[in-house]
Amino acid sequence: MVFSIGSLVVDRVLFYGIVFNFPNEMEWDTSPWYNFLSKRRNIEFQGSEKGTLIVGSSVALYSVFPEGIFPADSFAKTEQVRAEFYAHPSMSPSDFYFYKEDIASKNPTAVVYVFNPADFQLEYINKKENILYFDEAKYFQDSVEARHQNRLLYPQSFLKERWREIGTLSKSNLQDFLIRSFLFSVRLRSFFYDPFVAWYMHRFRLGRSYHYYTGIVPENGIYLRGWAKPEFEIECEINGAFLRDSFFLHRPDAKLAVFRVGRSEPIWERRYEKSGWHKLDIEFSDRPKTVRLRFETDTPVSSEEVDARIFGREEIYGIRLSQNFCRRDFRREISYRRTESLDDSRLAGMSPREYDEDYDLRLYKNQEEEGALNRLKTIRKSKELLSSSDSYLEWSEMKYLRKTVSFLKERGIKVILINSPENPLERNSYESGAWYKGYLQFLDSLKSDGVYFHDASALISDKRGFLDPHHLTYRAAREATRHYSEWIRDDLSL
Repeated sequence: MVFSIGSLVVDRVLFYGIVFNFPNEMEWDTSPWYNFLSKRRNIEFQGSEKGTLIVGSSVALYSVFPEGIFPADSFAKTEQVRAEFYAHPSMSPSDFYFYKEDIASKNPTAVVYVFNPADFQLEYINKKENILYFDEAKYFQDSVEARHQNRLLYPQSFLKERWREIGTLSKSNLQDFLIRSFLFSVRLRSFFYDPFVAWYMHRFRLGRSYHYYTGIVPENGIYLRGWAKPEFEIECEINGAFLRDSFFLHRPDAKLAVFRVGRSEPIWERRYEKSGWHKLDIEFSDRPKTVRLRFETDTPVSSEEVDARIFGREEIYGIRLSQNFCRRDFRREISYRRTESLDDSRLAGMSPREYDEDYDLRLYKNQEEEGALNRLKTIRKSKELLSSSDSYLEWSEMKYLRKTVSFLKERGIKVILINSPENPLERNSYESGAWYKGYLQFLDSLKSDGVYFHDASALISDKRGFLDPHHLTYRAAREATRHYSEWIRDDLSL
């Protein structure tokens, strides 16, 4: 008995207390489960503060900038208004349902749920003997045996509501959920080391191994994975009298020249016989706090040579910068801060034909067995099935959404539902069908006193504002946020 109690104490202190009190230096779109749990435990709206939670999947993360919902220039300094993300990739309406108690505990004035039809798990749509159906049995089995949200984020709540069905599926699954409900060491072990690894990499690997770039952004932009253009200018922060950093050359026998802007002679010029990472060490006798530099390389590289999966149409790179290039310190709590990149802005400069070519190559002609791309392909097929339906089909995800809306409304929390923008290339394939019309009618039927619905599916008419079927580019997300802000402030009478 004493041993069991001691084990539970160690489990909570070590696998929860320590991991979520360690500095989080991870960037956007990394370790989604850790960052979500870390983010939500720190959300709390106080007293008279009018707090709004932006709930949803990556659809919400790529559609909204919370700081833009209540712009500072529109409110008196004495009025306390704030919007925060309560979101993670692949959040479904059923996930929203199982988070409802935690959401209510944050004491928000309103919850804004931003979603897309794909969030309703369209990949489980099937057709048999000319009958369209949602495969509830397969979805439940995947939720129990493989789906991270159910197994890592809310095993207790899921077990409490569905224990009989879990046990019917298998006794081992029931035992697994019981263990996950009580032991954080089991639940969190898949991402327990993530914040520690990020901290270590930043200090002992010189920022050379990373997912997305977090340094100072060059004047002509940066690709998410840290590749810069062959020539660029950048405002560097100087530590004392030195700029000490790292850069990567994809090809051997490449030259790099660095100029202080306004001067003709390079302050650093070398030819590197070998490819790979190299150190940069430049001294400034005048000890400036910041300095504007121009970098030039004579060896441009094709994106197809580096990683052909990233883009459809070719992009031209120069050097790859270390993760925090030209920035003195690694920042904390930035995992929910999206930055603009050339991955997004490149699309705006394409002609419609070029965009279509790039879109098709990136998403549908790529033969790589990558989970996210395979899901998009499956969802496209599901939309084709739904477009041929002569009636509206409803399944468990709709029922979960209805329950969640009622729960929040009963607790005096206003609910704003936003059917997010969808790429015209995808939306046009099924929006005129009976199912899609019924889907909108279902969402509209949820409206009541304190519950609002806005259909933003056609809000972004230019397909070049989309990275894929339902994720907006940085600039398109800024535009969408301006519209959402007006709707939300009007619904809340702010």
